[in-house]
Amino acid sequence: MVSNFCILSIKKPVFTPEMFPKVKINNELLGILYMLLCQFSFATNDAFVKNIYQHFNEIFVLNQIIFIRGIFTLFFILLFLYIKKQLDFKLIFSSTELKIRGLLESLAALFFFIGIALLPFAKVYILLSMAPIILTAFGAIFLNEKVRWRRWSAVILGFVGVVVVVNPGKLEFGYYFIFPILAAIMLSIRDMYTKNFKKDYHSLQIAFMTCFVVTIFFGLLTFYKFYYFTLKDIFILFISAFFLAMGYIFSIATIKVALVSVTSTFRYSVILWGIVYGYFLFDEVPSTSSYIGALIIIISGLIIISRQKQIGVIK
Repeated sequence: MVSNFCILSIKKPVFTPEMFPKVKINNELLGILYMLLCQFSFATNDAFVKNIYQHFNEIFVLNQIIFIRGIFTLFFILLFLYIKKQLDFKLIFSSTELKIRGLLESLAALFFFIGIALLPFAKVYILLSMAPIILTAFGAIFLNEKVRWRRWSAVILGFVGVVVVVNPGKLEFGYYFIFPILAAIMLSIRDMYTKNFKKDYHSLQIAFMTCFVVTIFFGLLTFYKFYYFTLKDIFILFISAFFLAMGYIFSIATIKVALVSVTSTFRYSVILWGIVYGYFLFDEVPSTSSYIGALIIIISGLIIISRQKQIGVIK
C-alpha cells in the first residue's frame, strides 16, 4: 500500500505481453489492467492489516503486524527473484542507495499505517493521493525542475482538496489527518531519491531490499511490546503478504508494458477500493466533504499528468 504511487527506475519487466500469446490485448490495455490489479492488491493488503489491528485496538500492535507480514512478503519476493534469476544478494545488500530508499519507505509506512488505524479507510487513500502532487512541488523546489503556472495551479488545487477532505471547521477525527499527509510527503521524498539512483537495479531487487529494511525497522519496534497472535491472525497476515507482493509485481508490470501517461490515471482506483472496503468491512461511510475533496485531488492529479505528458516529462 504505501507503494501505490511509487516511481521505480527499472528496465526488466516481470510480466510482458509475450507471456500471454493467446490473449489479444494491446500494451495500453494490459498496462491499465495491471494498474487496476496493483491498486486492488495494495488495498486488499491494507484491509487485512486494519482488520487485525481492530482485534487488538492498540497502536503498537502495528509494529508486530508489519514485521510478520514483511517476513512472508520477503518469501514471495525471493521466489520471484529466483524465477527471474536476479537473486544477487551481493549487489542488493551492498547498495547504500537501496538501504536509504528502504528507510524512507519505512517512515512512510509508519505514518501510513497509523493513519489506517485511526482514520476511515477511504480518507487515508484520498489524502495519500496527494503524493504525486507533492512530488511535483518538491521537484520544482529541490531538483530545479521547471514547473510553470499550470502545474503550480494544479498543486494549489490539490491542497484545496486536502482542506475540503480534512474539513478544519469540524475536525471529526482530530489532527490524525496529518499522518497520511506525512506518509505522502515521505513517499515523494522516496521517489525523488529513486529518480537519482546512480545504478540500475532490477525492479524486484528494489522491492526486496525495500521490504527487507521495512521488516527490520518494524521488527526492532516490536521489542517495545509483544502481542500474542492466533493462528488465524498469522494466516491472515500470510494472505496479506501475498497481496502486497502481487501489488509490487503488478506495479512493476504496469510501468514496463505501457506508457505512464496512460496508466497513471487508474492509480486513483485505490480510492474506490478504500470506499468499498471501508463500507463493507469497517462500517464506514465517507462524508460529502470527503467525496468532494477526493474529486478535487483527482482532478489536480490528472491536470499534472496531462501537462507532464504535453511537455514530455512522462511518456
